[in-house]
Amino acid sequence: MGSPMPKSTTPIRFLFLLLAVVLWPVASPASPSQRVTPVVRAVNTIMPSVVSIGTNERRVVLKDPYEQYFSEFFDPHYRYVTEYIPLGSGVVVDAGGLILTNYHVVARARNIRVRLASGEEFAAVPVARAKVNDLCLLELQNLPASQSLTAAEFALPGDLLLGETVVTVGNPFGLEHSVAQGVLSAKNRSYFLGTDMVFNDILQTDAAINPGNSGGPLVNLDGQLIGVNLAIRKDAQGIGFAIPLERIERVLASWLVPERRSATCLGLVPGTQIVEGKARAVIEAVQPDSPAEAAGLRPGMVVGAANGVPVRRGIELGRILFRLGAGEALVLQMGDGRTVALKPRPMAAEELIRQRLGLRVQPLNEALSRALGIPSQFRALAISEIDPASDLAQFRNQYGNLLRRGDLLVNVNGRETATIEDLARLLEGTHGGMTARIVFYAIDTVNRRVTVSPLEVEVNLD
Repeated sequence: MGSPMPKSTTPIRFLFLLLAVVLWPVASPASPSQRVTPVVRAVNTIMPSVVSIGTNERRVVLKDPYEQYFSEFFDPHYRYVTEYIPLGSGVVVDAGGLILTNYHVVARARNIRVRLASGEEFAAVPVARAKVNDLCLLELQNLPASQSLTAAEFALPGDLLLGETVVTVGNPFGLEHSVAQGVLSAKNRSYFLGTDMVFNDILQTDAAINPGNSGGPLVNLDGQLIGVNLAIRKDAQGIGFAIPLERIERVLASWLVPERRSATCLGLVPGTQIVEGKARAVIEAVQPDSPAEAAGLRPGMVVGAANGVPVRRGIELGRILFRLGAGEALVLQMGDGRTVALKPRPMAAEELIRQRLGLRVQPLNEALSRALGIPSQFRALAISEIDPASDLAQFRNQYGNLLRRGDLLVNVNGRETATIEDLARLLEGTHGGMTARIVFYAIDTVNRRVTVSPLEVEVNLD
């Protein structure tokens, strides 16, 4: 018998080949660099939204608590700079060119310039400002329609962890887009601005906040805005302060409405409500006798979309309201499934005066002149009420007995205001954030003798 034929080795060879392919070391995808930390990611997220704010003319000197910082830190470094004098920082809050900063930063500039992270520079004008909150909203001028900025993402209001890592980006001493890291040291600190303003909700951080950081963002490790940098405690190290997002959103909600932009009334103020850790847009307030009230809107109602755009929080609804043109309809999809349509209407003269100046006035007729004890030939309007939240109310606090019920409003920007219609015509072409020079006559009676004291003030229009 012949020798047996050897068995085929093909299956064994195939098995070894398969094992070799499986076990052969394959180059794994490059793992993320250890250098890309959460701080780096947060910086990359917020950086496009940070701007430098300055002026190209001599800085305005003001007597306020911040003047020492500007004089001590900025003047020696920029005494010979004339093209661009840095004043502070800001953060983009709307892709269409709205910038949020501190009031005290832009109060020192008549001609405001904003430099983006890209290096582009634009003129900007205030569209809303509140000294009492130390906040100001700027709008870039001549921003190309095709250009969209990167708006900062907002954290959930109140979502703060003591000790969590926070990051600031700003322009300390004009060193643009400088980054600093620290922790959230405390919440609800009291901060005194001069003698007449006290903040009780301030955030404290040990992240470096130097002159020039004012107005810039304070963000968490998700790159979300949690505050706007305010100031440092000069006699200490590692103690900086920031305005919290809760107040920022509340102020922006009152600013991002058609009434601030034109002489029209919608009567709706947006807000943000947090339910089970999620934000939703709601109606915060409704003005009496407004289109919003007539449409059946009430405070607390949830809004899911505006003009077809989904909204999840107050600022998103506010951005749509702010851009609403005169006579342009607003269609709201409510949380309960209803659709509500409404349209802004022109403001009445009294409404416009109350909106821009925070005043109620009445014509100075013969009977009122006699009651005030002044000559009947005075051509002016008598003050009947001053809104406590208005800029004029701040002057009343400053001047004591001046600016009160019964005092006279004589002219605005040098033009006579003898009637309500006169004053309304002067305010028709104005918008929030502009300023006006107003002459008042303070009426006082001492020992049955009437005295008239003239007072001229510059006020911010709302």
